Amino acid sequence: MDIGIACAFESRQAGSLREAIRAAALAAEDEGFASWWGLGDREVAQTASHDATLGLYCVARATRRIRLGLAGDVLAARAAAVRAKQLASLDWFAGGRLELGVDLDAPSADLLEPGADVADPVGRSLDRLAAMEALWTQRRAAVSSPTVSFSGAIANPKPVGERRLTVHLRHPGALVLRRVLETRGRIEAWAAWRLDPAALDAALAELRDASGAEPGPVRRTWFVDAHLVPTSRAVAADVGIDELVAVFDRIPEPAALAEVAG
Repeated sequence: MDIGIACAFESRQAGSLREAIRAAALAAEDEGFASWWGLGDREVAQTASHDATLGLYCVARATRRIRLGLAGDVLAARAAAVRAKQLASLDWFAGGRLELGVDLDAPSADLLEPGADVADPVGRSLDRLAAMEALWTQRRAAVSSPTVSFSGAIANPKPVGERRLTVHLRHPGALVLRRVLETRGRIEAWAAWRLDPAALDAALAELRDASGAEPGPVRRTWFVDAHLVPTSRAVAADVGIDELVAVFDRIPEPAALAEVAG
């Protein structure tokens, strides 16, 4: 089982935020962590964290191996073309290490422009994801959906290898999972955000019910508060979690990373 970290890009130390990120990123790679995740859109909006995408640029610059991830893009509140370019640029800069968490729940008010249409957030998110993937993989991209349509679009840069980013669905319910399968034909990765063990069991049961997948076909990631990692390792192993991610409320210091790494 892999161990990763996630954090708010916020520091309570004096000095440069960039240097704090750099020191933590170097320590994380030295400790053998598999991934570093920026917080999702909801968490960034509710904290003093700096933008997660910009923070991951700093991590990418300081590292060579560790995977980078965003824990929950609320795509229903984002412009597909803008976000596609932002993520492709980060992936290009990171040498192809970026993965994307997608939050399909309805956007909160603080994520929406005034007067924005909030009908069917799942459909809007999937439309935007399909549009982003078209821009990443097609030389002259075309897509037609109820909320996003274009043709002949040229978008650069593209992710390394002109690939689709690995998409981690942020524990949607069974009905939403079935809709994703109907729309996309696959669920490649799934993430549980700060669920307790009982809620994790219930969410995994919904995943199995929707996809028929036992541990293996769908990559499963469980985010827990950093201090819960020691007690969560055995639970994660028992239920087939592929990666356990320690969530910090600020940029972790090297000593805190060493403690989590065990």
